[in-house]
Amino acid sequence: MLQDARGEAAIENLAAVIGECRKCPLWENTHHAVPGDGNPGADLMLIGEAPGKQEDLTGRPFVGRAGKLLEGLLSGIGLSRDDVFIANIVKHRPPGNRDPRDEEIRACTPYLEEQIRIIGPKVIVMLGRHSSRYILSFLPVEFDRITEIRGTVYPGVLFDHPVRLIPTLHPAAALYNPRYREALEEDFRIIGRELAAAGDSTRQD
Repeated sequence: MLQDARGEAAIENLAAVIGECRKCPLWENTHHAVPGDGNPGADLMLIGEAPGKQEDLTGRPFVGRAGKLLEGLLSGIGLSRDDVFIANIVKHRPPGNRDPRDEEIRACTPYLEEQIRIIGPKVIVMLGRHSSRYILSFLPVEFDRITEIRGTVYPGVLFDHPVRLIPTLHPAAALYNPRYREALEEDFRIIGRELAAAGDSTRQD
């Protein structure tokens, strides 16, 4: 319990720092920073790209239509938002929902890395090509298209912590494409199995 309290306090303190961040210009035309939210002791961490319009207005990640789809995918493997931690690689909304630029990613990802260190998840799921490219660069794994590697499980060590890394499609891509939705559902079944396996290995240790 003490460790959980420390993790929660550390995540809250980091969120306050992110709220005041001025390391890149993204904050200038936004309503709220979107540090991420969820369970600071989660076994599963999901990492998206950047906040959208609804996220900017609320300060919470994945609250729009893509968020509803993500919640449905989590429900399909017996989880809710309260069970996981959800974050993005950049913490302020890029203008017009454009892709985050390399310099913005470089400025912001130390916050994400600290979140990963605090939470220590057993499984990290990268939603979309930007977060997949960033996280997999630590292994290193390179790819051209997210569809080439989606659903692949990459065991590795991230910031001295053993973890299973799983890239998949961004839920927004599946809103208008049934094939992508089927692919996401398939990938989340893999995620569920990996979480179960990670729990089993922890109990055996």
